[in-house]
Amino acid sequence: MRFVKETLARRLVGVVAMLLAVGPAVVVAAPSAEAATASPAMIAAYQVRIVQRINAVRAFYGRGPLWTANCPTWFAIQWSNHLASTGTFYHQSMYPILRVCRASKAAENLARGNVSADSFVAAWLASPGHCANILDPALNRVGISAVYARGQWTITTDFARF
Repeated sequence: MRFVKETLARRLVGVVAMLLAVGPAVVVAAPSAEAATASPAMIAAYQVRIVQRINAVRAFYGRGPLWTANCPTWFAIQWSNHLASTGTFYHQSMYPILRVCRASKAAENLARGNVSADSFVAAWLASPGHCANILDPALNRVGISAVYARGQWTITTDFARF
């Protein structure tokens, strides 16, 4: 068991290093803490970057890509807006996603802070539960929402299996 944990830890470090070294040339930086809002183009680029990073990690581990889907995206948008407007931070129930999206499986990763999209994905990879969601081969769809408010990003990434 110790060997497996050490091997996984080394692979995760390798993935993070690979993502930072050989990722696409477009790097999305967080707006400065003084910025009141992010432009729609910056928000879209931030969301795309998170999905690109997640799919790069999945490819490295031999998993299929996650495809964006309207239904989990709708839930992600609603939840990010709620978290950002209330200043709260907790997971929503996955049951509505399962029922409304007719998904057989659902999971969620959340993040908040004033860091790059790459940094959020690296933090998720360092967390066993979040990493498990990213690498789960049963999940094949994703919905993502990024809201920039109060000098920080609030990210909701809802995964599903259709």
